[in-house]
Amino acid sequence: MEEMKDFGHPHDHEHEHEHEHFDMFAITDEDGNEHNFALIAQLDVDEKRYWVCQEAFLEAEEIVGFDEESYVVFRASEEADGNIVLNSLEDDEFEKVSKAWDEELAHATAEEEEEE
Repeated sequence: MEEMKDFGHPHDHEHEHEHEHFDMFAITDEDGNEHNFALIAQLDVDEKRYWVCQEAFLEAEEIVGFDEESYVVFRASEEADGNIVLNSLEDDEFEKVSKAWDEELAHATAEEEEEE
């Protein structure tokens, strides 16, 4: 199991980031390395909740970019005390959630095109 901690917006001044509306968090992996993520979507697939995330890159506690080429999916569950636990996915589970995410993106793109 991976440890998750809150990673709030690191500073208060006004500015614009394309991803600023995303919740940020950090995970420490089993090797003790910290990885920062932006939660870009939540999906429910087969009665389980999944978080679709992009890795965020930081320098001196400032967000300097995101991995725009890929995404990471975690299975999210809530413990009795309200803490969220994130779990890695097996390949077949990732494929199922990835397909649902692709469908969600296609639906959102179609809606945007209709509005134009």
